[in-house]
Amino acid sequence: MKPLKIRSGFSILEFGKFLTAIFKRRVFLLFLLLDGILCLINIYIPEFSLLPIYYLGVLFIGFVWSAFQVYRDLSLAYQSTINTVPVGNMPKSELSVLYPSENKYVYSISDPYEGRNSYITDVQKNKAVESHFDERGIFHINNEIYYVMGKGVLDINIRLHNSGKLPLDILAIDFDHSLNLSHLRIADVGVFHHGRKLRYPVRLEDGEVIALQLRYKISINQGSTAGLFAADFRSLPMSIVHEVVFETADADGRKQTYASEVRTPSKPLIEMYVKQWQEYGQEEYLILALHNFSGG
Repeated sequence: MKPLKIRSGFSILEFGKFLTAIFKRRVFLLFLLLDGILCLINIYIPEFSLLPIYYLGVLFIGFVWSAFQVYRDLSLAYQSTINTVPVGNMPKSELSVLYPSENKYVYSISDPYEGRNSYITDVQKNKAVESHFDERGIFHINNEIYYVMGKGVLDINIRLHNSGKLPLDILAIDFDHSLNLSHLRIADVGVFHHGRKLRYPVRLEDGEVIALQLRYKISINQGSTAGLFAADFRSLPMSIVHEVVFETADADGRKQTYASEVRTPSKPLIEMYVKQWQEYGQEEYLILALHNFSGG
């Protein structure tokens, strides 16, 4: 904002504007009307006539009163201009997105037998089928390992900081990744806070920080097979790019959108599944996925 320049003097143009503002005031127009009525009375009712100085006096009072009002308003406007806070110093809301240097992301995988208790119990009761758990807790059916592809989870940890001077409302958080695979599905589950799904809007006071998790579910795409799922690991890039968009509103309801980008390496995801396949003797999936992949 440029500094205010104060000039001395009063130009003819400015004086003309000042007079115009006086003549437009209701007070002046009211006294002018009153003066006109007195003049009409003087014409039609001579016995109530007044000296000309009285007519001029009424008009003068209206002019002075109106001039005072115009001067007062100009003074207040000038004072307001002097006290205006520069735009750069006005308090505002601002969102900062932070990613921790450690534990930026966490991959996890479910137990292959999660949700399969009823099926395993039925198999164990079936006398026509030979089944048992070995010392490692792996279930065998007719001397073959029973295995169901584990479902993975990716949590991306973020911290939102209201780095402005006014409260800020988080209206929505949307995120997506750059992958376009046919059989390995990574779908967003939602945003979580202390283990619970986040509910909007979320109010952040000035200086407040909130820790959140962006959660994905990793699974076999609908209509695909476990073998094709494993083979899709070959197509994983070294890093998965995630775009995160934040919709916010300040205390005055003004909306603003912030965008951020974060990358998660694919190697830990591959190693997580390879470890489970090795543990459960799933050599077929190891071969299909080329588990010696050395992405970073």
